[in-house]
Amino acid sequence: MINYSIKPAEEMSVEELIGQVIMIGLPGTELDSDYAEFIKQYSFGNYILFSRNYRDTAQMKDFMKNLYEYTEKVTGSFPLVSIDQEGGMVVRLFKDVTFPASPLGTSATCVPDAPYKTGYIIARDMLALGINLNLAPCLEINEDLANLVNVRGYGATKEIVLKGAGGFVRGVQDGGALSCIKHFPGAGSSTKDSHLELPIIEEDRETLLSYNMYPFGELRYSDALMTSHCLFKSFDTLPSTLSPVLLTEVLREQMCYDGLIISDGMEMKAIVDHYGIGRGSVMALKAGCDILLLCHEYSEQKEATEAVKKAVDEGELPIELLIEKVKRINSAKEKVVKGLRESFTDEKYKVKEKDHALMQEIVDGSFTLALGEAPRITPNTLIVAAKVRVASIAEDEFDDRSLPAALQKAFPNNKVLTFSKDEGFTEAALNAAAEADSVIIYSYDAYRDEAQKRAINALLKTDKTVYVVSVKGPSDRFHFKGLKNYACLYEYTPNSIKTAVKQLKGEIPLNGKLPM
Repeated sequence: MINYSIKPAEEMSVEELIGQVIMIGLPGTELDSDYAEFIKQYSFGNYILFSRNYRDTAQMKDFMKNLYEYTEKVTGSFPLVSIDQEGGMVVRLFKDVTFPASPLGTSATCVPDAPYKTGYIIARDMLALGINLNLAPCLEINEDLANLVNVRGYGATKEIVLKGAGGFVRGVQDGGALSCIKHFPGAGSSTKDSHLELPIIEEDRETLLSYNMYPFGELRYSDALMTSHCLFKSFDTLPSTLSPVLLTEVLREQMCYDGLIISDGMEMKAIVDHYGIGRGSVMALKAGCDILLLCHEYSEQKEATEAVKKAVDEGELPIELLIEKVKRINSAKEKVVKGLRESFTDEKYKVKEKDHALMQEIVDGSFTLALGEAPRITPNTLIVAAKVRVASIAEDEFDDRSLPAALQKAFPNNKVLTFSKDEGFTEAALNAAAEADSVIIYSYDAYRDEAQKRAINALLKTDKTVYVVSVKGPSDRFHFKGLKNYACLYEYTPNSIKTAVKQLKGEIPLNGKLPM
């Protein structure tokens, strides 16, 4: 039985305090004996889940029930359980649940209040499965929607980002779960991925304060905030996660933020390659982080935890500082008790058909015509489409999506080609186009696929009517020459595949608007 107990910070041992400020990832779809012992040994009290932990809703409910009961037994408190359920390409719950629309899509759609509605549905789904903290939304501003790395936010201006992310935060909170705005102080200009390297941001202080940080300041009512691992040269020589200037002086003192500060994954190369995971973890807590994310490896979780314990034993990390952090964590836990009691029950989870239909409506309504005419198919139209692939470590390969297969099924008499890296693909596509009346192209992350770019630009040079649709936002458009007819979706998901087919069948218009 889950009691939703919360042990007061002042009554915790040093080990229990340390266990609360560390949020660990688990390896599988159940609590195995090795990790149960690991949790007990180090008094870990909070968790982050990934797609590797999820098989279906029945499994997740059982997993979370066992995890709650065990954690409460060995630590005296129920856990915060977090997940990245942003929508679109970044989701960890992907089967037997409502598939949420992407942030850009909710900004682009003609459906009113789409970010709020999406956040609310996500929160209700999460709580029903025992997950109480959503590590979303992203507040990065993607100027001109040109940045190919930062496609997980809401748009091209600070006002659009604030409107979309603000709606999502309110939806998550009204749904009973905790929200987490990220990645402070905002690195929309970064073209590098902190999973793989240390991005360095050159903007001046005034730009960062008035532009990048603007949505964070306006959304300081969010329950939690996640740090960026980028280094902002105008503020500090340390990455934001390790910077007392940014986390304490700016965020806490100047911006008056009093919610949880959570680090991004401490295993990322931006941290481990320059500071090491042990030293980096101590530096992050000293800088102002309340919770360290240690997402993947047992050895790294152990190394970081023991480094923090050593820092406490040697007086580098005062116990009073840990108590202050755990009080914030306990306050966050108090907020979700009501929603968990109402939603995390023994009742079997079922997708609400109206929620599923709303998400499809949002994606349908996001299909945007940016230039020229919408795609039109004839019996002799050539279709060329990309299959999905994971573009970043944050994204999940969660099913066997295939837009080419769906289009071929819907239009069996049309020739459908799937983009290939084979040297002869461009020539084959040109030969097929020569026999066609028109060409419809569906690109996906073409910016990083030379073969795709080469074929599309070759087809654009022909005398055929060519329609190009970018499936994951409009960033690909900068890599095509001679565009006359251009449209975009904002995700490559089961919902957007249905949208693409419906549009060619004449069932939906292109009513979306570029969020810029």
